[in-house]
Order: sequence, then structure tokens, then C-alpha cells
Amino acid sequence: MQKKTFLLILFLSIVSLCAQSKKITINVIPETAKIYVDGSLVGTGSYQVNFNRNTDFYVIKIEDKGYITRTYRLLKSNPKNTVLYTLPEDEAYAATAGSEDGMDIANRWFDVTCRKGLSEDQVWKRLMSVCTAYYDNIEVRDKSAGWIKTSWRVTRFKYQTVRTRLEVRMSFVDDEVLSYRVRLISEINEDNDCRGDNCFKPYDRVLRTLEPLIQELQTTVGGGE
Repeated sequence: MQKKTFLLILFLSIVSLCAQSKKITINVIPETAKIYVDGSLVGTGSYQVNFNRNTDFYVIKIEDKGYITRTYRLLKSNPKNTVLYTLPEDEAYAATAGSEDGMDIANRWFDVTCRKGLSEDQVWKRLMSVCTAYYDNIEVRDKSAGWIKTSWRVTRFKYQTVRTRLEVRMSFVDDEVLSYRVRLISEINEDNDCRGDNCFKPYDRVLRTLEPLIQELQTTVGGGE
């Protein structure tokens, strides 16, 4: 009788222990993606999460270059012993260029020194020509102040939206040399379900379709014919 009681208690203890602890294996696509558990980097591609009796869930973050970062809540009550997370491709990243591509110009002012022999009127016409070639609407065009600001050019992707605008201002550093300061403002909304200006934040990359714009400004105003 005592032996049966002991075996019953042992059995119930094992059942209780199994109910209180659990292991779930996380697999990730792509396999190079980093896995974070409650903010700590634990591995890449695959990782086994151990739940103890006091833990009901973990916050899992998956990230990789060229893919959209995703955060999940992995519950201990998940009936599966293996879960698969697949990161969507970051279309905005693929369509833009950054510092690694030699395009570290987003949201930075850079100078365009005008070619000698060009009048202020000629320079202004060339600046306007370049701006209107890439932007449908000009929000500010103040010739006397030497100021041009375009409206936003919006490019939508499946999960994100990138918007850019061009700003040109006359530089008064040297009275003898006509020059302008140019800035390509780039912002991204990483969640298309979010609406409004407050959803956008500065983006350190520039749409590849705008790469020729900088070269054109240099050549038509500051370089050769």
C-alpha cells in the first residue's frame, strides 16, 4: 500500500513538473536573423526557449538586415513545441541607398558652388528645372530669398511608406561666390496602418530613383554643361 502511494505521489509530481515547465524551439527565416528573448540576444536562426513554472510568456524579437523587424509574444500555453517566424523583406531598404552605397546624404546639408559666369537668374532657372523634374509640386519658390522647398514625394511599399522632399537655400558665406545649400529630407513610416505626420521619422537612406538628382544639381549649376 505504501509503495502504491509513493508511486502515485511520484507520478503526480512528474505530471505537475511537466505542466509547470516547457520547451519551445524557435526557427527563423532567414537563418541569419538575430533572435532576442526579452531584449537579450540569444542566437541566430534557431533557439530553444525554456519556460519555467513562473514564466507564462516571452517577448521575442527577430531582426536581420534587409528585412522588417518583428516582435512576437510567445506563450507558454502554445500547443506547439516548434514555431516558425518568417520575416518579410524590407522593400524600402531594397529600394534605397545609404552610407554603405556611398550615399550618406539623407537629411544632411551639402553645398553647391555655382559655376563662374552664370548669372543668378540662370542659376535659379536651372535649380527650378532640376527640382520640377523630380517633384510634381513646389511648396516654396522665393527667388529673392533664394529658397526652394518641394512638397513631399510619397513612395508606398507593402508595409512601409517613404517620403522625401528637397530644400534649396542660398548660401551667404562669400559675397563673391554664388552658392546654395541643398538638403534631401527623407522620412519613413514603418507601419502603414499608422496614419498622420507623427508616424514618420527621419530615414538615413535615399530612394535610388533620386540618386541622379544630386549629380544633376552639381553638373547643371556647379559643374560642366
